[in-house]
Amino acid sequence: MIEFEGILYRSGSSHAFDAVARVSERGSVILIVDTDSKEYLISEYEIEPKLGNANRVIRFSDGVRFESDNHEAMAALEGILPSGSILRFVHWMESRWPVALGSIVGVVGFIFLFFEYGVPLTAKYIAFEVPQSIRRTLSENGLRAIERYGSFEESYSMRMHELGGSAFERALSLTSDSLNPDFDYELKIYESQAIGSNAFALPSGLVVATEAFIELCDNEEQMVAVFLHEIAHVELQHGLRSLIKDTGVFLMLSMVLGDLSSLGSIAVSLPALAIESRYSRNFETEADLYAGKVLEANGIGVEAMKDILILLHSDLPDLDIAQVLASHPNLEERLEALDSLKGEEW
Repeated sequence: MIEFEGILYRSGSSHAFDAVARVSERGSVILIVDTDSKEYLISEYEIEPKLGNANRVIRFSDGVRFESDNHEAMAALEGILPSGSILRFVHWMESRWPVALGSIVGVVGFIFLFFEYGVPLTAKYIAFEVPQSIRRTLSENGLRAIERYGSFEESYSMRMHELGGSAFERALSLTSDSLNPDFDYELKIYESQAIGSNAFALPSGLVVATEAFIELCDNEEQMVAVFLHEIAHVELQHGLRSLIKDTGVFLMLSMVLGDLSSLGSIAVSLPALAIESRYSRNFETEADLYAGKVLEANGIGVEAMKDILILLHSDLPDLDIAQVLASHPNLEERLEALDSLKGEEW
């Protein structure tokens, strides 16, 4: 039996009483104050964690608080409790600064790895679990927001629709065997001086191209190459994955738990993401390679993709290729990645 002295405080009172605690082999505690005593079962009290050399504290279910400076006796009491080994391990870690420092480094490392690898993987899982109805709503809301983005109106040019539609249908036909049937592919052509030559995709499968982009292309193959690139963004759900990743862990957790309505709060970010093509380098390269493989497999070749990328990155028409690459260093990496596909069999 363990026996040690301490100070007892009754529930709701600051008056202290000298008391004795007796602990049985089963872990029950008997508190004795003068001639009064009360027994508490092991389930009716808990020991607060050790804090330096401060008095150890036992809290009982009826509000009684018992304090003692007899650390050895308290340690012995912890030793017979089911959670004693855990408490001793925690104290062992807290009392050794190298271990504590290592724990901090470990936590920081875990947080870094989670945001570097865990968050993208979680975002990818969520993006593909989102119902198409929500993707469609997001895309429609995003498109309405885009239409309010400066001068941005749907094109009335029959010629633009014919040229763009022909290239878009050709791109879809080249990938018909591998397209996800859940996505609703559709092309819309807009006239906009605000964003110039541009094409982008929204999560539902809606692809938007500007008249300036169609006019920029030297041939249909270049348009096909860009549309394949945008189809890749849809098939791989790059836009939605970027949005989910950027909105943070709390939104991702709410969506994992089934609160998909939370996506509505981030729809306002969709227009900027689409128009500015704020995808990561990995996403852009992944979409380039998807398009490049399809082009190579169908005898068109990656040159169509390379040529239109250079045109899209030429801020001024009289810039030569060296000047374009100098002002857009990431472009050179994308062109080299496409070159690696040449001659490969698919």
